[in-house]
Amino acid sequence: MRKHILLIWAICAATGLFAQDFDLPCGNINYKPEVQTVLLYADDNQLNDPIVPLSDMLGRLTLTFDIIDGQGEVLNYTFIHCSYDWQPTDIQRMQYASGFDSDRLDDYAFSRNTLIDYANYHLRFPKEDMMPLVSGNYLLIVYGDDLNDLYFTRRFMVVDEKVQIGATVPRYPDNLALTNTHQQLNVTVNMNSFIMNNTQQFSHLTIRQNGRWDNAAVGLQATYIYPDYLTFEHHPQTVFEGTNQYLRFNTSNFYFQSENLAHIRQTDESFEIDIATCESRARKAYATYEDIHGEKFVYVEDEDLDNATEADYCRVNFFYKSEAPLTHEDMYIMGALNDWRFDESNKMTYDYKLRGYTCSMVLKQGYYNFMFVTLDRNTYEIKTDLTAGNHWETNNIYKLYFYFYNVVKGYDELIGYATVNSH
Repeated sequence: MRKHILLIWAICAATGLFAQDFDLPCGNINYKPEVQTVLLYADDNQLNDPIVPLSDMLGRLTLTFDIIDGQGEVLNYTFIHCSYDWQPTDIQRMQYASGFDSDRLDDYAFSRNTLIDYANYHLRFPKEDMMPLVSGNYLLIVYGDDLNDLYFTRRFMVVDEKVQIGATVPRYPDNLALTNTHQQLNVTVNMNSFIMNNTQQFSHLTIRQNGRWDNAAVGLQATYIYPDYLTFEHHPQTVFEGTNQYLRFNTSNFYFQSENLAHIRQTDESFEIDIATCESRARKAYATYEDIHGEKFVYVEDEDLDNATEADYCRVNFFYKSEAPLTHEDMYIMGALNDWRFDESNKMTYDYKLRGYTCSMVLKQGYYNFMFVTLDRNTYEIKTDLTAGNHWETNNIYKLYFYFYNVVKGYDELIGYATVNSH
């Protein structure tokens, strides 16, 4: 059924009709194992979220990715509009985009002097001949000859700022039992002159902690409505685990053993790196240090080398010391190193001989943050209480998105965006 729907969608696109009636998940998903190191960011900074203003978006998003052992095949890309909760909207493409329905991805270069060969692709968009027309959530889709040959999808956003968002993290949450372990957000949205009828019914707030989507609070409605502002407070979904500072390692130089690297060795096929043994931090005192909130920054230390094509890949081995396996949870490595997903590539396996969990990931040279987390097999909830611990003092970045449903045009506008540090 899925292939049939996608084929219909491809035919519609080719004829200019471009229907959005399909079942493609609107998430950050890689569909091919050879796709590696997908980076989508704004304003030439890898650490920036892919969000741009509606009034000034031309060429401000950068997409780069690698195809391992790639031969430089020409790929294609398109994008679709999504609702506040990341479902395809029903509006026609001509209502949310101008220009072509799709375009070619033919700017690529091959890796040089690397043990693992790859083709690196690069794209600056939006382009004048393929431009979003309205604000909101969008899904970028990269594919081969047709939409049955999907490579990956990535989320990006366009904001038409009409409101201002502010938030505080009080020392004491509503539930005093969570005082030392959780962070509660009290959010205020200054509506200015944007107050309309049914404001509470048609407005939605999304809150993300760092780069995570698994624990995002999506679709929050205002607790109180005042003449010129809304508040979101005393709501259980605005309470997040404090977590802990992310662990870190740097592979930008294979000939220097930097912090948290136990061993570096070269084989005939690749470089291999062992991360220093890790263990639970749940019962340890909180220690503050700088991190990049779980993100990654791809680069090589040698300034004479090109980060895109001369950074090599290496196999990174993780070991988490544990006397016995968990009984009701699975363990994963969380962070941008795996695009914040939870699948087989970052799932850890218990080794009875070593008395601990192991996992190996193939990563491009750079600086990485990561954290060990557990996934409950019954609730599928990601938790940090057993592995990293939870501390109110942790410096997290919260990202706030405010949507308003345009009844006349039939889609969710993104009219406010802000980031707030917990401390």
